[in-house]
Amino acid sequence: MNIVGERIILRAIEEQDNEILLELINDPKTERMIGGYSYPISYKHQKDWFQSLNEKNVLRCMITDKNQPDISIGTVILSDIDMKNGTAEIHIKLTRNVRGKGYGTDAVNTMIKYAFDELRLNCIYSIIMEYNTASLKLFEKCGFQLEGRLRSRVYKNGHYADVYSYSKLCNGSSDS
Repeated sequence: MNIVGERIILRAIEEQDNEILLELINDPKTERMIGGYSYPISYKHQKDWFQSLNEKNVLRCMITDKNQPDISIGTVILSDIDMKNGTAEIHIKLTRNVRGKGYGTDAVNTMIKYAFDELRLNCIYSIIMEYNTASLKLFEKCGFQLEGRLRSRVYKNGHYADVYSYSKLCNGSSDS
């Protein structure tokens, strides 16, 4: 089953996606913009990771353009899906050639709609690096509300950086 947006299609990750996933994880500009740490990943390591995929509480999707469904342009992921409390964290990575062209907005909105309408989740959240202005703008455009700032939370490029916590509720309310 595919999840269809206005311009994009979200589909399951397949073995043929290993190369694009490897490109995304080994891109130093992408790595700098996300939390956590990473290190160079080999093709063998990527293949082994794919073979071991059997995660619970995670929905990983490849993003494709509706006009070119055979070409993947990124990933959108719901992780830490908590069915009891109705929450999940959303992550997105796009290839450099499609950034700033509306694909991210459509992918996030499509995943959010699926999470609220089909998974019956109530709150989707994202943790974003303070200097990742593209992601900050993306999530604000998608209706996410700033919840707070986590000080000196992630160590990148020789110093600690703050991260922002954003969320969107199913009913659209910012009150709780």
